[in-house]
Amino acid sequence: EKNLPLAVDHLKKVNLELRTDTVTAPFEFICGAASEGFCLFEYELLEKVPGDQFKLSIPWTKAGSTFAHLYTPLCMTLQLPNPPETLDLIVSIVSVSDPEPREVVRAMAQATEKNGCGGDCSCGCGSH
Repeated sequence: EKNLPLAVDHLKKVNLELRTDTVTAPFEFICGAASEGFCLFEYELLEKVPGDQFKLSIPWTKAGSTFAHLYTPLCMTLQLPNPPETLDLIVSIVSVSDPEPREVVRAMAQATEKNGCGGDCSCGCGSH
């Protein structure tokens, strides 16, 4: 019996490739690390496996609620100083793995900071 790839699930390390019109970038995070539970973006990822791909078209006014604690890291990754009216994103699942316990702790700590910046990022989020 062949080993099935891990699917995106609670507290799995997820490696994505995010693509917009102008940027293709890797994005890694621990799924479900925020104390509020899954954000809408994480719900879209659940049960997907490496090789899966999907498109999202999100009005920028809803980006904060869609990405929640992943909002700031995602904006930094996609280099979005002037956000578009609508964020068109192609999301590819590259890999899913079991994280080290210290990675989970770090992800939970960062998720408790406003917009997930971690509190010492000089990202301009204004939360510190």
